Amino acid sequence: MIKRLLSILTVSALLISCGGTEPMVEKPAPSIFEFYNTITSEGLKADLSVLAHDSLEGRETGKPGLDKAARYLAGRYKVMGLKPVGDNGSYFQEFDLDQTVFESVTYNVYDDNEYLIDGSTHSAEEIANFTTLIGGEQSLKGEAVFVGYGLQNEEVNQFTDDVAGKWLVLLYERGYSDFGALRSYIGEGKAVGAILIMGTDVESFTQQAERMQGEFNEGGGLSLSYLNEGNEEFSSAINRINPELAAKVLGFDTVEELDGMAEELKAAPAEFEAYDLPFVFEHSPKVEQRIVKSKNIVAFMEGSDPELKNEVVVLSSHYDHVGIGAPDSTGDTIYNGADDDGSGTVGVLHAAQAFSAAKAAGAGPKRSVLFLNVSGEEKGLLGSRYYSDHPIFEVENTVANLNVDMIGRRDFEHPDNPDYVYIIGGEIISSGLNDMLKQANEESVNIELSDRYNDLEDPNQFYRRSDHWNFGRLGIPFVFFFNGVHEDYHKASDEIEKIDFGALTKRTQLLFATTAMVANAAERPEVDNQVFIEKTQQQPR
Repeated sequence: MIKRLLSILTVSALLISCGGTEPMVEKPAPSIFEFYNTITSEGLKADLSVLAHDSLEGRETGKPGLDKAARYLAGRYKVMGLKPVGDNGSYFQEFDLDQTVFESVTYNVYDDNEYLIDGSTHSAEEIANFTTLIGGEQSLKGEAVFVGYGLQNEEVNQFTDDVAGKWLVLLYERGYSDFGALRSYIGEGKAVGAILIMGTDVESFTQQAERMQGEFNEGGGLSLSYLNEGNEEFSSAINRINPELAAKVLGFDTVEELDGMAEELKAAPAEFEAYDLPFVFEHSPKVEQRIVKSKNIVAFMEGSDPELKNEVVVLSSHYDHVGIGAPDSTGDTIYNGADDDGSGTVGVLHAAQAFSAAKAAGAGPKRSVLFLNVSGEEKGLLGSRYYSDHPIFEVENTVANLNVDMIGRRDFEHPDNPDYVYIIGGEIISSGLNDMLKQANEESVNIELSDRYNDLEDPNQFYRRSDHWNFGRLGIPFVFFFNGVHEDYHKASDEIEKIDFGALTKRTQLLFATTAMVANAAERPEVDNQVFIEKTQQQPR
């Protein structure tokens, strides 16, 4: 009886066990490409609301607002679990910038007997008969030569070869005078600098001089300190002269007479020949040199493939903007740069977040990925230049750069169509990278990939105008995602309220999908456009 009961219980237990438990089936790991759908408008808006807020004061390089943005980005990457690969185990790659601060500039004009005929000083307290438009960090003194409108072409040459050590005085009209030739005579011809007569409107000159008073003691342009070490190169100046003094220098009693001469010269430009002026011009600045600290943000995800993880795909954006500037019609002085490049920065941030989700689900990228937010783009691509000269991962192992700068708006060409993005790079440097981009687009958002600006001869030269260039110049294939220029470019009105979050979401999803495609490809994309290779050799930045 007991044996029979045990047998019944055993069989019953087996029946219950077999009937109550599903057979163990191993589920396949998800594909990395599925995770582009984790990028949402709501998430992008939440982060952009922070980066484009007035409290960051326009995120200008070297200012406290940019440091706030850097700390915020580092905190977000830390929450994602991405590895800090910056200085001392941080998310920051720090670097120094040189800045020249003008306290004043004194301008003197002497006749050929060295008698002072005019002297004036431009500073925060007073205006002078000159303003300095470009350069002018060193003391300069020299004789002068009048070169008309500064024209040089196949039919007309108003310059002279005898310009070394002299100032080039000219009637300057934007779009008519040859500024390129002018710079060439200053650089290669060793002229001291240029003195521009920009029309005969004295009030216009005075207004500009008064506006520029606010620039004294505030700091001017920035340059990378390591590039300036041991650099004793001559610094020229391009100055503007008060039309009344210009008339006197050219031998006229009034600006009306100067205006008449300008019209005659313009009517017969080929008849003009450059001639020396009986004056010496002196430019004497009082300057202070400052060191400005800045930093790039660097967050890293190691690839899953034991071999391919040694290769790196770099996603980049610039998180700086232009800071505080002239008030607009509403009185707003804070240039928040919601599109430029707040949109690209949150794009990189949310691509990183999608990769973190994919890796947590066992679908991480095979190659490693570096998420790079650079500073100093608005000052001359400084942060990306620093990274490319001080790469955390070897240039030889950097397989591609995907750069995003302004991806949250529509341009003048697409007022009713948000489903596009301009592609710059790709096929003009690497056909393989272009194929990966197109496949990623077809398998994800399937938006229009416009090649309108993707031309090495395009006059806008967008292929050199954002941070991808500092990778391209080293022979690294790149794709630059860009929504085109709009009416709020570099204005206080570039606000978050004008962002098209639907467009921003799709472009960010495409950024993720393209990165995943490159990171998981069997072969890395190669530079195969010989024209681009020659161009980078001819035009180093």
